[in-house]
Amino acid sequence: MKTLTKQQIRTRETLSRLLDAAEEIFVRDGFDGAQLDEIAATAGRSKGAVYNHFKSKEALFLALFEHRTEAYVAQLADSVRRCSTPSQGLDAFRAFCIGLVRDKAFSILTLEFKLYALRHPESTVRFRKVFELSKATGDAEIYELLFGQHTGDPSRTRLELAQAAAALPPIISSLILESNFEPDLLSDEVLRQILGKLFDALYSPPTEGS
Repeated sequence: MKTLTKQQIRTRETLSRLLDAAEEIFVRDGFDGAQLDEIAATAGRSKGAVYNHFKSKEALFLALFEHRTEAYVAQLADSVRRCSTPSQGLDAFRAFCIGLVRDKAFSILTLEFKLYALRHPESTVRFRKVFELSKATGDAEIYELLFGQHTGDPSRTRLELAQAAAALPPIISSLILESNFEPDLLSDEVLRQILGKLFDALYSPPTEGS
């Protein structure tokens, strides 16, 4: 493994600090309300350091969402590839989805991301490339490990499974966001129970006669 220089280490540390600070400010203030000088101050860096890494607030926001999404995709891929059967893979996927309850900040970031994309159609192409990262089951290897047991089953087509994969993330995000307003009714434990039932309804193999 190549040894990093002191400059490379400092650059990585600055980038990490900026992304962490950006998440804090974007979650708190939203895209429109976030200020680069405040992000820089929160990171303990100058505003010039922000521009050394990102040419604009949009570029920073996009990089943050891409960074967080890539981390989740890698986490899911790693857990699924450790499984030896499709059933184990599906269990890993279920645990991953339910585990998102712990990360309320990411649901807020996702909402901000989608609202920005809708309000700035000129950026839709760039944002769609990042959005595609969140469709982890688009990876053929992961898809086959997760859903291989359904191959040839006309009652659960590949399209239906893809539709379930498209429906589940926004449902998860919406429920997690709603829990901020109904914390007594939608505690983390209740959310995990609800998400487990939703996942099973979307992905469990159909019972005979259903």
